[in-house]
Formats: sequence, C-alpha cells, structure tokens
Amino acid sequence: MIQDVTDSDLVRVRAYLEAHMDTSLFLLSNLAMLGPRLGEHPNSGNYRCVVEQGTIVAVFSLTRRGNLLVQGAGRGDLAEQILSACDSEPIEVTGVVGDWPTAEALWRLVCADPRFEPTLSQKDLLFTLPLTGRAETLTANARLLSANDFERWEPLNAAYLAELRIPLELSHDQRRGEFESAARADRVWGAFDDDRLVAIAGLNAVYARLGQVGGVYSRPEERRKGYGRAVMRQLIADCRNRHRFERLALFTGHDQLAARRLYESLGFQPVGTFGLFLGTRPGDTRAGQRFKWTGQSGEVYTYEIHEWPTRLSPGPGNYIFAASEAAGGWRPILIGESADLSDLAAHERARGVRHDVTHVHVRMNFNPVAVRRREAADLTERWAGSGYSE
Repeated sequence: MIQDVTDSDLVRVRAYLEAHMDTSLFLLSNLAMLGPRLGEHPNSGNYRCVVEQGTIVAVFSLTRRGNLLVQGAGRGDLAEQILSACDSEPIEVTGVVGDWPTAEALWRLVCADPRFEPTLSQKDLLFTLPLTGRAETLTANARLLSANDFERWEPLNAAYLAELRIPLELSHDQRRGEFESAARADRVWGAFDDDRLVAIAGLNAVYARLGQVGGVYSRPEERRKGYGRAVMRQLIADCRNRHRFERLALFTGHDQLAARRLYESLGFQPVGTFGLFLGTRPGDTRAGQRFKWTGQSGEVYTYEIHEWPTRLSPGPGNYIFAASEAAGGWRPILIGESADLSDLAAHERARGVRHDVTHVHVRMNFNPVAVRRREAADLTERWAGSGYSE
C-alpha cells in the first residue's frame, strides 16, 4: 500500500531512511530543509511511502525538477507500484535517483515510454570516508569559496554539468542565488593557480553529521596537476574541523578510474552502488523550441513553444496563448502569469480564450509575482495593437 507521508509519519520515515543513510541523503536533506510537501523550490516534492504489513519498505518523492528520488533498499519489485503512484502527480518523471536495484528497475519502466529520451544512465560506485584523526597540513592553493566567487565558479560548474550531459535548469540569477546560499553555509570549495580558479567541489546534501560530496571538477587540461586533490583535501579538513561531520559520502561512475583512484588515495572506501538517471520528454515544438518576445521596454524574453493543449510541468512562470500564422509568425491572444503553469487550462477556461489558440509559449519564472506581472504588462503593452485580445 502506498500512502502520503504526513507529519505523524515523519519519525518512522526518517528512521527508515537513516537505516539506509548512504543512499538516502537526497531524501533526508530535502525532507529536513523543505518538508514532505511539494512547494515552489525545485527540490521540493510530495513524500510517499510503501507500507507492507505496517512496515515502511520504501520512500520516494517526485521533485518539482522531475527527479524521482527513491529509497527501496534493493526492492526492484516495487518499481511498477511506485511509478504508477507518480501518475497522480502534476509532474512528469524525467529522472530517477536512488539505490541501484530500485532506481534501475524504475528507469527501465520510464524508458519504455516512446516519448522519453534518456540522456544519462549511470551506475555509480558509492564511497564513504570516516572523519577521524587530525587534519593533515594543507597547501595554500585551496579554500572555501565566498559569494563573491560566483563568476569564477559558474563556468566551471556549467562545464561539469555539460560533461555529464545534465541540462542547466536554472537561470543565471537563480544559479547565483543557489551558489551564494551554499557559499554562506561554507559548502563550496575551490583550488587556485595563482588567482585563477581551476578546480571545484561542494556538498550537495547534508543530514545530521553526514555530508555528501558533489560537483568535483576541473577542466580536462587542468587534470593530473594536483588541483583535484588539493580541493578535496581542503573540503575534508573543513568538514572535519569546521562542520564537525563524522562521515562523508560521494558517488562516481564505474568507468571514472582517475576519480576513483583519487578518492581511494584520500581514504574513501566503496560501500555500494547508486543509480543516477536523467532524460527529457520533448514536447511538440517549433521554431527551434523557443521564441524571443520583445516588450515595450525593449527587454527580450525567451519563451518555450508548445502545441496547445498540452501538459506542462508545474511551477510559476509567464505564458502567452498564441495562434500560428501562415507566414510562420505568431499572433498573441492572451498574455499573463501564473503561480503554476500546469494549471493553464483553467486560465484558458476562466478568461474565455478564443478557440483559434494553436500554441502556448511559456517561461518558467521563480521571481516574485510582482516581477512576473511586470513582464506580462510589458509584453501586453507592446503587443496589444498587434491582434492581442482577452
């Protein structure tokens, strides 16, 4: 039986996840920071559990990003039940992250959908490191990064994501906000060659006295020069002495031999396997999937194009109901903003949008509602005389 996780279930859910802590850090960290309900944060999601004879045997959460986080303790036989439960969510599954047997079984089912395009299918080795003993003497070329280091960190992190074929889901400003938050919490490190940032590492999940390392990267031309080792040694020292962690965990691909050798030389030991799967569900689009709309102010806004009607991922943003013109252009019919783009069908009905709508243009926008409304007003003022009507 699958049931929603309520406040009265939290003690039991945490106990189950803590019993499998090394492969549950994303679930535990998100639960601690964001709670068990879907919110506006991209990592939030509704927590659910599988219960057999009164005992929790799996916990999962489909995040706003579309990633299905799961802990099934090796129960691949639960995959169909878990995925079926996700059908009731307003979000489509585009990734699966969790213990290998459960995640891999779920991924096979997700990929059976012909609309789905996998981009990353990775069986990772999971490593852990007990933080005992005294810190070693460190070199001077690695340190914690501050909020002022964003413009140096951002290109390296973007290159890391590109190498793994993980899309940039957030805007530049949103990435800056997440980086600055992590830097203020002392969770991002860098190694330098003089004043040039050449290697990065961070903590992508924290729970109790356990930290999960992620985003360890240097460009190919900077590898085998000791920069990765320097940033990892500084991270380990600060996690031991500043954060007072008892243990670190990380995962890396089976075929990442250089990374595995580095981690093992630093004392990390393999303890299991972990599944990391990502993909996309391309909608029916045209014009290269995007169109640039210019507002009265001269500002240009880039919108994704979808045939209408369609099922959109939830989240706040701006929208333009439009009709496709024979010459290949667009005639805007209704411009607005929404706290949840997955509810656009309700907007269409409530505002009496004409039946000649052929497409909807959308732009995810996590800024405050006043900013979204300002964008809608800017576009409305520009396009009101070009066939726009409500």
